[in-house]
This record gives sequence, structure tokens and C-alpha cells, in this order.
Amino acid sequence: MRTRLLPFVLVLAGSLVFAGAFAADWGKSVVVRDAGGKVLSRSSLPGSGEFSVEYVHSYYEVPAAEHFYAGPQGGFELVGISSPSEAVLDYYELEGRKTADDEWMRLVPKETQRFEELPLVGTKTGRRTLVLPERRVPLFAESGAPRHLTLLVEEDTFLTEAWRVLEKG
Repeated sequence: MRTRLLPFVLVLAGSLVFAGAFAADWGKSVVVRDAGGKVLSRSSLPGSGEFSVEYVHSYYEVPAAEHFYAGPQGGFELVGISSPSEAVLDYYELEGRKTADDEWMRLVPKETQRFEELPLVGTKTGRRTLVLPERRVPLFAESGAPRHLTLLVEEDTFLTEAWRVLEKG
């Protein structure tokens, strides 16, 4: 009798483990897609949900950074802009609170700017770069050709994690 139940128990246990893998909270990732929708980069978000996009401002030719937060509600929010130039902060035409340290100024917008996805153009001149605590991802091509990209935040799943392992080889 026990040997007849063994296959059933093994299948049941395996099914529960497999279902648990799909239901588990795997976190979130910042995903960069090209104009055709192909994933170019998938980077795990830190527990804080914070990430930035650094670039050289095209008009003022100074460094700048847009700071984002990906919360539990989905999508992501612009939570700040920083630059050594106040003119860059004014360029955004957003109301908010400005603060300064020794070299950089920061604007915290009064109203949240929410995104499900953010279209970007990466150029060698602007040098847009996705910045996470453990990783920097260039969003421009060294060849100088503009790259039309979309930035979004996606839930990680068993399948996305398996794919990430396969990509790393």
C-alpha cells in the first residue's frame, strides 16, 4: 500500500514546490527594451526600490540625474532631479523643494510624476546611464548611433529568474 502512495506523494510534493516557485515574491527589476521590444538589460532593484538615470544635459552640457522609486503599487515615480546647475533643475519646469550640498542641487517635485514606462533616447553625447547600487548600465552606443529605448519596472518571476540564469550561461 505504501509503495502505491509514494508516486502520488512525490507528484503532490513536486507540484507544491513548483507552484510555490511561481507564487514567491522574487522582487522587481528595471528592464531596458529596444525599439523592437527586445530586453537589453534586466537589473534587480534594491529593497529600497530606488534607481537613477544619469546623463549629460544636452543644452547646459553639465551632469544631471533623475531619481526614481518603484513602489509596491507598480510602475515607478520620479522623486528627484539633481545637478550642479540650478538651470537644469529649472529646465524641468516642476514645482518643488530645492536643496543643495557642496556641489550638487536637488529638486524634489511637489507632485509625483508616475510612469508605467519611460521612453528614452540614448546618445554618446548625453551618455545616459542606468544607475543601481551594484550596477551601472550604459544606455548609449559607443558607435554614436542614437538608441531608442524604453525603461520599465517589472515583477520578477520564476521564469524571469530562470531566463537570467540561462543568459549568464
